[in-house]
Amino acid sequence: MAALLQQLAPEAEPIDDRYAGIRRRAHQRLMEHGFPDLKTEAWKYTSLRVLEKREFSEQSEPTVVPPEALPFDACVIRFDGGLLDDASCDLPEGVRLEPVDPSELVNVDYGDRADAMAWLNLARFEQAWKLVIDGKVDRPLVLSMAFAEEFSASVHPRLKIELNDGAEALLIEQQRDHGEGLVNIVEDIELKRDARLRHVIHRRNSGSVWVQRTRVTVAADADYRCHALELAGRLVRQDLSVHLLEAGANGEIDGVAFIDSRQHVDWHTAIDHEVGQTNSRESFRILADGSGVGVFNGRIHIQRGADDSHSDLNTANLLLSENARINIKPELEIYAEEVTASHGATIGQLEDSALFYLRSRGLPAETAMALLKFGFAAAPLETVKPDSLRDWLTEDLHAVL
Repeated sequence: MAALLQQLAPEAEPIDDRYAGIRRRAHQRLMEHGFPDLKTEAWKYTSLRVLEKREFSEQSEPTVVPPEALPFDACVIRFDGGLLDDASCDLPEGVRLEPVDPSELVNVDYGDRADAMAWLNLARFEQAWKLVIDGKVDRPLVLSMAFAEEFSASVHPRLKIELNDGAEALLIEQQRDHGEGLVNIVEDIELKRDARLRHVIHRRNSGSVWVQRTRVTVAADADYRCHALELAGRLVRQDLSVHLLEAGANGEIDGVAFIDSRQHVDWHTAIDHEVGQTNSRESFRILADGSGVGVFNGRIHIQRGADDSHSDLNTANLLLSENARINIKPELEIYAEEVTASHGATIGQLEDSALFYLRSRGLPAETAMALLKFGFAAAPLETVKPDSLRDWLTEDLHAVL
């Protein structure tokens, strides 16, 4: 991976701004650890070799890709080429954008080789923004990030989202890619006491490699709920960790990914019960067709002393062709006694009996298969609110299937 280090993190003078020292330190740590390979446990099913075969250009003036029309009123915060266009933001009352203070990044520590992409982000980011939310925001906040066909650079967006006490918001990450670059995002989300966040990740990619690390901390009586619709890409890696820090904290993840030939999607999730009287639930589904590869690693960690914690993890997956592969690994790591925790994991194919039933009612084979796939895939999206958002997601899913 030495060539990849030189390609993505060459020895060069960092941007001379107030973050320069932070970038230099992160570059040193990246050089110490190097990038993960297939011997790195957290990356054993996902290779970064596709990056070695590419030549990344310097980021020029980014092409503006207009955000897709939404079937509901929303505040759109646009990132062009991975850089925030703050002039286009018309933020609602109670929401503000501000640069991240360097003091918030000085003590960041990601660990070893498995976290190399996060170190790379810290070494190469151009902007670091904080989105602060006070009170209840009536309009959805859409983080729109899109890349044009000529995109071939490596970009490293960095964002912190902070919900203060009692704040409530719907945050939609709308991510679109038509190029062949690298998008390497680090995102930190903090929910303070009694905060509520509905977090939607809607990603539809093409040839770029897309790596995102999202870390969520949830305080007392706060509620974090994530809905993910992953419509594949050449290589997608999502790390999502939810840390339940105080009693009454709740964390939920519902996701579905569809993967076709020459596509690879890897979702690693972790929910950490750091104290008792916390609750979590997770449901994730993968459909893999053609020669597509899907990976799901879901981990529930209940720490010592976190009694009266409750958790449920379920993953169900469909192989739609002989050449598709799905690797799943549910994990329960429990150090407390008075808890309830369960997990379930299945990999299967479409049932012949269900297909025969629909065919016997006069449906063509393709239509019957599409209905069965859609019925399976849409289940994690059923609880999305409002209805207009759910319909938008399911219509996009239906079009792909």
